[in-house]
Formats: sequence, C-alpha cells, structure tokens
Amino acid sequence: MNDRTPGYRKFFAEVKRRGVFKMAAVYGAVAFAVLQGADIVFPSLGLPDKSLTVVVVVALLGFPIAIALAWAYEVTGQGVRLEDPASSSELEAMAAEPRSRRWLAGLVALVAVVLMVGTGWLILTRGQSTAGDGSDDASSTVARVVVLPFTVRGTEHEYLSEGMVDILSRKLDVAGELRGVDPRAVLALAQDEGEPPGPVRGREIARRLQADFFVLGAILELDGRLQIDASLYDAERDVEAITQATAGGDPGDVMGIVDDLAAQLLLSSGGRGGPVAHIAAVTTDSLAALKEYLQGERALRAGEYLTAAEAFQRAVSVDSAFALAWYRLSVAYEWLTRDHLVRESAAQAFRHAGRLSEHDRLLLQAAVAARGGDHVLAEQLYRSIVGSYPDDTEAWFQLGEVLFHYAFMTGRRIAVSREAFERVLNYEPDHMNTLIHVARIVATDHDPTELNEITDQFLELNPEADRAIEMRALRAFATDDSAEIARVLTDLRRVSDPALLTTVAYVPVMAADVEAGLTMSSTLTGESRIAEMRALGHVYRAYLLMAKGQFSAAVDQFETARTFGSTRATEFGAIIPLLPFFPASDDDIVAMRNVIRAFDPDTVAPITHPSGFLRGHNEVHRHLKPFLLGLLNARLGNASDSERYAAELETSEKPLRSPTLPEDLSLGIRAYVAWQSGESAEGLSLLENAPMQTYYQNAFRSPYYSFAILRYLRAMFLEDLGREEEALIWFGSFEEISIYDLVFVAPALLRRAEIYDRLGDREAARRHYARFIELWADCDPELRPEVDRAERRLAELAGEPGPG
Repeated sequence: MNDRTPGYRKFFAEVKRRGVFKMAAVYGAVAFAVLQGADIVFPSLGLPDKSLTVVVVVALLGFPIAIALAWAYEVTGQGVRLEDPASSSELEAMAAEPRSRRWLAGLVALVAVVLMVGTGWLILTRGQSTAGDGSDDASSTVARVVVLPFTVRGTEHEYLSEGMVDILSRKLDVAGELRGVDPRAVLALAQDEGEPPGPVRGREIARRLQADFFVLGAILELDGRLQIDASLYDAERDVEAITQATAGGDPGDVMGIVDDLAAQLLLSSGGRGGPVAHIAAVTTDSLAALKEYLQGERALRAGEYLTAAEAFQRAVSVDSAFALAWYRLSVAYEWLTRDHLVRESAAQAFRHAGRLSEHDRLLLQAAVAARGGDHVLAEQLYRSIVGSYPDDTEAWFQLGEVLFHYAFMTGRRIAVSREAFERVLNYEPDHMNTLIHVARIVATDHDPTELNEITDQFLELNPEADRAIEMRALRAFATDDSAEIARVLTDLRRVSDPALLTTVAYVPVMAADVEAGLTMSSTLTGESRIAEMRALGHVYRAYLLMAKGQFSAAVDQFETARTFGSTRATEFGAIIPLLPFFPASDDDIVAMRNVIRAFDPDTVAPITHPSGFLRGHNEVHRHLKPFLLGLLNARLGNASDSERYAAELETSEKPLRSPTLPEDLSLGIRAYVAWQSGESAEGLSLLENAPMQTYYQNAFRSPYYSFAILRYLRAMFLEDLGREEEALIWFGSFEEISIYDLVFVAPALLRRAEIYDRLGDREAARRHYARFIELWADCDPELRPEVDRAERRLAELAGEPGPG
C-alpha cells in the first residue's frame, strides 16, 4: 500500500492480517456450542437457572477480550508472540499511534479479565453462601416439588394412588435440596381429575402451587412383584421428564420400595446423598401402619373425626414409634374435644420426633405450644412456618385456629383469623375444617347470603360429616328458618355426643342468639342423657338466662342441676355474687361462702366421659375452692383472708391442662381486692403480670379457664385510669367465646356505650345502648334501673324524650 491509500483501508487490511475477523468467527462458534451444551447439561445436574445466565454473561465479557488478544498477539509455528509492527516497513509510519492503541487494548483486556473473574467469583460465592444458609429464609435455594397422585394398574394397592402424595412428599422433604409441597394442597387441586393427572395438567398444578418441579408416577404389580416408576418434571419447561426413577420389590415391602425411589430422585436431582440414608425413618417401616395412617388422613379431610381417630389409633398400635400418626391422632382428638387425649398423643409424637422431618417437627412444636395455652409462641411459630412453607395448608389452618380461638386473650375479634383461613381455601377450596371456622366468622358478621354459600358448600362435600349438624344449626338459627330449626332439633337428639356438645356450645355464641341457646339446650336435658350431661344442660340454661339479666330464673336452673349430684352447679353457680355488675347483698355473699366452704374437692369423683365439655374441671377442684373463697372474702371486705387464699394458690400443684392457672387465680384474687379498694393501677398491674396460658378448649368450657371476671376487671381498671380506647377492646372480648362469657356481654355493652358517649361518638353510643337494652329487656327488677337509665340516654341521643 502506498502513502495515498486511505486510512480506513489500511486499518481493515491490518485487522485482516492479524486474524481478528477469524478470531471473532471462531469465538462466536465456540460460544454458541458452549451455550447449547450448558442448556442441555445444567438442568440434568440440578443447577439453578441463574447458572446459564452466568455462562451468557461470561461469554459476552470474553468477546472483547478475545478481539483485543487477537490484535495484540500473533500465533506462529514457534508459539504465540507479541506483534511487532516494526517488522513491516509499511507500518512503521503508524508506529506511535498503533503502539499506544495496543497498550490501551491490553489495558482494556486486563480490566475485562478482572471484571469477568470478579463477577464469576461473586456469583459463585453468593450462591454457595445462600445454599449453605440453614435459615428458613433460604427457601429460594430449595427446589419445591409437587408429588401428584400415581396411576395404579393391576394391583390391590389402590390406596397408594393418593398415598404416594403424602409419603413421597414427606420423604423428599428430608433432604433439604427438595421441598415437598403440602400434600393436602396438592390433593385439593388434583382430586377432581377423575384419574391421576398427566404432564400437562401436572405442570398447571405445579405452577398453581408455585412449585419448581412435579412428579408423576405409576404403580404396577406383575408376577408377584410391585414396581413403582416416577418421573420428575421441570414446571417451567416442556412436558418432558428431566429424570426418571424405578424401584421394585416384594409387595409387602412398600416402604422399602418408596425409600429406594425417593433416594433415586434425590440423587438424580442434585442431592448430595447425606440425608438419603435417613429417609426410611421419616414415616414408618410397617405397611399395615401406613395403610391405617392414610385411611385416617382421608377421613380427616372428609370431616369424619371419629373414623380418623380410630384409624390413627390402629396405626400407632402397629407401630408405636410412628410419630406422624401420633401427631395426626392428636389433631383428630382435638376435633372430638377429647383434650386429655390430645395432650397424650402430642406427647407421644414429641417422644418420637426423630422420625419426623424438620418441617413436621416445627408443626408439632407449634401444636404443643398452642395446646399448652402459649398462644403467643404458637402464633410466632406458625407464622415462621408459613414464611418458609407458604403452601403449607396445615400451618395456615393451625395459625387460623390460634388466632380464632385465642383472640379474646388479646382483646381481638375472631375475624382476625380470616386471612389465614382464606390462605387455606386458596390452596384447598374444599378444606372442610376451614369452612367450619369461616362459617362461624360469617355468622358473627350477620351475613346470611355468604353463610348460606359456605354451609351449602360444606354440606355438598359431605352431608354426613361430624360437624354437618353444627353447620345446619348455625344456618337455621342465623336465618331464622323455623322449619329447618325443627329438623335440626330432632336430629340433635340422635347425633354423637361430640357433635351435640359442640353444636349447642357454639351456635348460640356465633349466631349471637341467646334464645337459640335456650332452645338447643333442651337436647342436653332429656331423660335419655347421662346425669352429667343433663346437669350441663341446666347450667347452660342458667348462664343464658343470666345473659338476659334473669338471675332469679338462673338460680332455679342451678338448683335443678344440683339434683343430678353434680359439682357443676356449685362451682359454676358461685360466680353470681362475684359479678362486678351484680347487686349482691352481704347475705347472698355469705350464703355462697358457706356453700363453698362446705365443698370438699377430695370427695369429687372424676368424670369419665371422654368429652372435655364434661370433664373440664376434673383436675382443678382444689384450685377453684380457694379462688372462690378469696373473691367472696374480698367482696365482703376481708382482705387478709383473701390474701391467705391467694398465697395458698401460689404453692398449689400445677394442673396439666393449664399450668399457669394457680398463679393466674392467685393474682386474680389480689386484683379483685384492689378493685374493692379502688386501687385501679395496682389491680391492672397485677392482671398484666398474669400469664393466663390455658388451652383454648378449656376456655369455652368454663368461665374460670377463660378468666372472664378478671378480663372484665381489667377493662374496668383501664376505664378508671382514662385508657378508654384500651378499655373498649377488653369490654369487647366477651361476645365470641362461649355461653359462659355471654353473661358479661350486656354489662360490657353498657360500659362501651358510656365510653363512646364520652368520646363523642354518638352513633357508636346509640348502637351499644340499643343492644344493651335489647339483651336486658326482660331483666330482673333489681337490674331494671340500669336499663331505664340507658333508655333515657338513648332517647336523648336520638332527640326524643325518654321514659318517665
């Protein structure tokens, strides 16, 4: 080239001579091949999607480096050497400028190498640190897998179609690299398929549950050999299996076959093999126990709690170390209101917790906290679980249970639990136990349209479910359907004791219908019932009458209950002269004190009926006597005697069902003394220090377990101290708990009306005055002045003259 050759032609000639174009073409071809290979190999190695992104970034960063190296170096037969532009006379004129450019190219290449290596190192180390994080927040590094029902052909192992969803999900959950999606959520979406879903539907379900993978499988028995095949699919890719596993053996060794299958899936999906040896211990080694467990799970989903409990009981009788069956047995007993068996079963599950996955151990730990009355810890644990396992319908449901049943202990309404229950229904629309709770919430909102929809859905799912009668009664009384009410009352006389007791206890409370309670309680007092149940029926009637302000009629009911030889009338009737709003005379208080003094707890035979509704006071007679005497003496002004009983409670034995009860009752006596002395600050301080931890089922079986008097005192103390907003919360905590707490509703409504009145909220004040007047419309004469005063103020607020 001569000196007149244009500069750009010289430049391109030099680029060609140095092989830059050839390097670009070769680099592009190699990079394309590497990317294609990574796209095929990485998924089979179980590497995350971001690994492919790293390869693309590195390839793009490497391209300018390759071009710079091609410009600066020459490949010869003797090796690679740095280009020397002085070897060509035509380029000597360019010596200064190209040399500076080559130095610049080398510097750019060095920076690019540093950036590429640094970026790769950061990505790699970040991935390693995240993967190595054992915290619950590491869920993004754990692949979530949906196990769908297996196809069963030519075998009698039909129970394994749905059973594999439960078994394999739990076994895969052990390794930590895969996390099985909650089997209940999976079955809820797959149960309407008619047959096990295929790859296309499987991918839809996996995406619906936000899972990374899903498993389909088939079970075949041929020539006396059971074979199980499973295929693992990527929920974000085409419907082609990314890995397959096959295991087989003797039909009697189902668990061994499933263990083998789970191990293959774990190893082929990237598992390191460490946890694989532990998977056999997760459920049970017994095929017979497994069959019973799966039958129990099916019954529990159908709302057939007695059938479920019997199946789980058979499972643990075969394998006494079957921790998962023990845990689910405690859940079934809870629905049967057999709280003593709830504790025993949970304790057995805890004893064998080593056979549970980490996930199930967390569920058990939270359940034990809830059943021990530590609702604060239980709520924290369940929230932690759903944070790590957002599809865990069991954890969401139990969180809803805690919020629903312990709301009163924090002054909240049961509606605070609805969000958790809605999350359950989001994954499992037909979750029957959740529908029961949502129906109760809707009933308290007085929404007949939504209540009809929910109860219809429940009854369509299983009209023979144990709680079907409760759903029917709730709808009938809430909608005032007289014909259905008559049918419900007839059927209540034929249902099981757990269904009867739960229905009579819950419906009048959730429907806010005292008359409904009086009507239904007659089903407990019939001559065919055992003495304790008849006594309970009359005690219920007494408390419902007190809720209407009819204390004289309530006393008659307590006297009738006493004819059945029950201590229930004594302990539950003693509350009347202790109520802060009841105008008891000294003679009434002394008479009741004499009754309690004569009561000998050591002579009381424990109630053997399995329901906690009847046996709730079995272990606390010795605690209730000093508590009642302490309060009665305080009401009479005998503070020193009250303190003696408070001290006695401090040293008394802690009952299993409510370990903090002695301390709570002791502080309660002292707070009652403070109220009598007008020391509101001291009384509030005492009650704020009371732990008040009790199992929620106890709370709706006794006003002493729900600490009703103490909660009312707390509200009064807050009002006296000018903390009226807080007082409103605690005065509002009596309407959604139990028949026993209904006694406090009307007086609390009056106190709330007066607070709203002072705060200037005239509409809220009118509403609360009106509800109080309605409840006590037919109250005893000695209570009538309170009603008259409320009527006058309501008329003033409405701008009308009140009654003379």
